[in-house]
Amino acid sequence: MKQKELKAKVYPRIWAKTMRGDKMTRSYMYTLSEAFDEERMFNYVCDITHAMDIPTPLILKSHVYNFVHFNIAKFLRTEFVDDVDFDYFILENSSGTIKPLPRYFNEDM
Repeated sequence: MKQKELKAKVYPRIWAKTMRGDKMTRSYMYTLSEAFDEERMFNYVCDITHAMDIPTPLILKSHVYNFVHFNIAKFLRTEFVDDVDFDYFILENSSGTIKPLPRYFNEDM
């Protein structure tokens, strides 16, 4: 069987920012140490919010879908259990399109 080669591994970066109105109040760049996995989205958000010292929002399927397909996820103030000092929280893919590897793809082949 022919061996598959990956030309280059580019690990995605997620740019997180809190917004009040149209002004950014906090900003943080999170670099993944592996390929993006949509099933680990909660872990990524927990790491980011812990580093930014803000509460973790509720993560809906629509957030994951929007991030994977449109490179952006927006969390409104109402999606946080605790009170927050910003209007919304945005996660943006800053390294191009994130296309999750298909489940049948094996990197070791």
